[in-house]
Amino acid sequence: MKKLHIILVLLLLALATPTIAQKIKGKSKAQLEQEIKSLQKEIATANELLKQTTKDREMTLNEVAILDKKIKRREQLITAYQEQVAVLDGEINRGQKRIKSLNSELGNLRKEYAKMIVFAYKNRSHYNKLVFLFSAKDFNQAFGRLRYIQQFTEARKTKMVQIATTEERISGEIEACQTARDEQAVLLQDEKLQQAALQQEKAELDAQVAQLRKQEGSIVQDIRNKQQQTQDLQKAIDDIIAEEIRKTNEEAERKRRESGGSAEPSPAPSGGMALTPIEKELSNNFVNNKGKLPWPVERGVISLSYGKHPSVVSDKVTVTNNGIDIATIENAQARAVFNGVVTSVTKMTATNMVVIIRHGEYFTVYSNLENVSVKAGDQVKTKQSIGTIHTSKTESKTELHFELLKETQRQNPANWLSQ
Repeated sequence: MKKLHIILVLLLLALATPTIAQKIKGKSKAQLEQEIKSLQKEIATANELLKQTTKDREMTLNEVAILDKKIKRREQLITAYQEQVAVLDGEINRGQKRIKSLNSELGNLRKEYAKMIVFAYKNRSHYNKLVFLFSAKDFNQAFGRLRYIQQFTEARKTKMVQIATTEERISGEIEACQTARDEQAVLLQDEKLQQAALQQEKAELDAQVAQLRKQEGSIVQDIRNKQQQTQDLQKAIDDIIAEEIRKTNEEAERKRRESGGSAEPSPAPSGGMALTPIEKELSNNFVNNKGKLPWPVERGVISLSYGKHPSVVSDKVTVTNNGIDIATIENAQARAVFNGVVTSVTKMTATNMVVIIRHGEYFTVYSNLENVSVKAGDQVKTKQSIGTIHTSKTESKTELHFELLKETQRQNPANWLSQ
């Protein structure tokens, strides 16, 4: 029995090890399934946004950007499929090893049980059992022999249960392997379809880019004009936040003087912002939700990510983005990504209103709003609607520009939003 216990412990360790190794080496099956669902959802949103484009007209620069983003997501989806297939390969291989090990264990159990049956057959008569008992030298030995007979009977029953349990486990492993093979077959078929769609989309993108390059001069000038608008927006945002920091620190200093230096908030670090205990807690909660913040739109696709990017159409210009641009559906609402206070509502142009929300020492910026439903000083809640995103009829786009700053330092919003 001791030997059997050791075998069972080793078997359990063998079963546990692949799972641990799988988590160390790469993504788990559940993570990949979630990633595949997320990518499929984003591709479906991109398809919906591109439905506005008919075959009788060329794509706008914005639509080309969405198509380019969709292609990248399609490539990521194919990679996720391939990783999932590899995970299932591992499951099948481990399952086959477990089946082999269990079959070996089952063979040993059956041999042991066969020996018990033979022994029981040889000593099957009631007379033989009585002789075995009464031939004992004393009562203690007789009692020991009686216990041996009882234990032998129980051992036979235990061995039968072990055989049945092992057979059931083998059946379960075989079924699991077959399920994994079926899943793998579906994934491989889906991957094949995605590869075909990818090639078609790449050909479409190349054709549209070639058409747009015929208008390279006007497009380059348009990009430069927009970059100037971006710089104007950046300066306006920086001025508003700097003024908010200045007013906050002045108010904090005034309260400290009136209270003889005992009032909250505590003095601000050099160049930083003085925070009350409530504001510190809000900042901490904001940080703790990094990577989990809801999107500032209910549905959308990132059409331009954070940082510097070469233009899809021309290598003569580089586009700099201080946040992320999110393409969404017409009449979409912008929404607050976290609890906070509206710092400013600013009208940049007739169709571009900007809302800045403060979350302790963090600020979120929502630009390109056609109208807003909040005002400076309003308390807002997570996912609360703050305004309608402007739709450009000439460019066929509804796009929110979203920024995130820690005081005056810009962050990559994509690192903060949920995936």
